[in-house]
Amino acid sequence: MVLKKKTVLVVICMALVLALAMAGCGKKAPEPGPVAPQPEKIEKVAPSSLVIGSASVGGTYYLYAGGWAALSQEALGIPVSVEQTDGPNHNLILIQDGDIYLGMTTMGPAYEAWEGLEAWTGGIEHKNVRSLFPMYNTYFHWIADAGKGINSLRDMEGKRVGSGPRAGTIGTYGERFFQILGINPREIVYGGIGDLVENQGDGLLDANGFAAGIPVSAFKQYEVTKGPANVVFIGVDGADREKIKAEYPYFSNAVIPKGTYDALTSDLETIGVWNIAIASKYLDDDYVYKMVKAVLENNDKMRAAHAAAKETLIENFKYLDIIPLHPGAIRYYKEKGLTIPAHLIPPEYAE
Repeated sequence: MVLKKKTVLVVICMALVLALAMAGCGKKAPEPGPVAPQPEKIEKVAPSSLVIGSASVGGTYYLYAGGWAALSQEALGIPVSVEQTDGPNHNLILIQDGDIYLGMTTMGPAYEAWEGLEAWTGGIEHKNVRSLFPMYNTYFHWIADAGKGINSLRDMEGKRVGSGPRAGTIGTYGERFFQILGINPREIVYGGIGDLVENQGDGLLDANGFAAGIPVSAFKQYEVTKGPANVVFIGVDGADREKIKAEYPYFSNAVIPKGTYDALTSDLETIGVWNIAIASKYLDDDYVYKMVKAVLENNDKMRAAHAAAKETLIENFKYLDIIPLHPGAIRYYKEKGLTIPAHLIPPEYAE
């Protein structure tokens, strides 16, 4: 009888254990919480010297880069020099390929490079590039000799027109503008702006276009040589400008103020696009922080290199779009109390 009672108790205990186990199995495991994304790990480099990719001698990029180089050399304590390149497109390619760590570009080529659009990118998304600081607005304008019947873009039908370096801003978009507007120049010639303006003086070209901060030194020199009364400056406005903006929404209305060139006795309506400083994502964060700080806190020295730097201000941070910021630049902007838009935070950024 005692054995039977023990057996019953054992059976009851086993049943209870089994019931509890089954109840535990029926419970749903707690959902895991969201996993914070981890920054992409990349190896940064701190070279013993740096080169800034600019554009042709005589253009705004080359002069502006000289000011940036001087301030960076002082801030970093290493040699920083300027290299002549074919301009914005070329600089993006050089940085993407790791040939240089610093350069300058405009928002149009920046968009095309980031997305891998247009033939010049080879379909490659240039994801090794990062933004640093706003430089200045680029003003598209053309110069022709007075009395030659060229007073507007449409007068360049059948003419020989210089269009800067092929990989520069005007080299990229000048011909596209003509195509959009149905204008057919007899010939479009590419090269350094200084050489092209010299060709115009020799009668080999009828006009020259350039897109840069103002004034363009090569245009200014040509005006001095010919005399203000003997040159004409040409912009793009009205329906033609609206047609271009419809095709390329990153362009905007721009005005070259009277007096920028002696021949300009009234404001010149045209089209513009912002320039930005760029760097390789692999460049040391402290290097970038010190350079951005030096440039944005010494505007007087930047203006001494080129007047276009008057727009190189932290207030123009809003024009840094499309290409994510370098982490070193983010550090500086956050110190200044700026909020960084989510799409400008690169995958390698860590708080």
